[in-house]
Amino acid sequence: MFAATAETGRTVIAVLEPGDSVLEALAAACSRFAIEGAVIPVFLGAFTELAFIGAEEPPLDEDEPMTSVSIVRNCEGLGSGTVTAGPDGPQVHLHASVGAKGDRARATAGHVLRGTVQYPTEVVIIEILSPALSRRANDRARGIATLHIEGTAD
Repeated sequence: MFAATAETGRTVIAVLEPGDSVLEALAAACSRFAIEGAVIPVFLGAFTELAFIGAEEPPLDEDEPMTSVSIVRNCEGLGSGTVTAGPDGPQVHLHASVGAKGDRARATAGHVLRGTVQYPTEVVIIEILSPALSRRANDRARGIATLHIEGTAD
């Protein structure tokens, strides 16, 4: 475990509009305000579809990182995430839990790969001024890029 106290900056409230691409719109909001590190404590709305890392069937090895994609259409839900500086601008890491409207609100949760907004989606972005946040391959997490907090041992 590693941790640090964060110095926060601005709080940005964003509304993603119908048709917006979720991750691209969040990255654009961060770019607009020159935010390189942030937490997203509030992400709630309705989506035409969200693609998650996941599977419709149980994986052969539940401990291995998943590589398959699960798509949920016409869903509503909420999530949270982080923003780090990436090579091409802000990199959004978002997890969500949504219920499929046409399947008695059957829930799907996990890492969001992509998605499209169906109805306005409300988001709160809190800027982290320091320490710097980044993503690095983590051997302890089977090589998956995970959050790194500058100045902490990992």
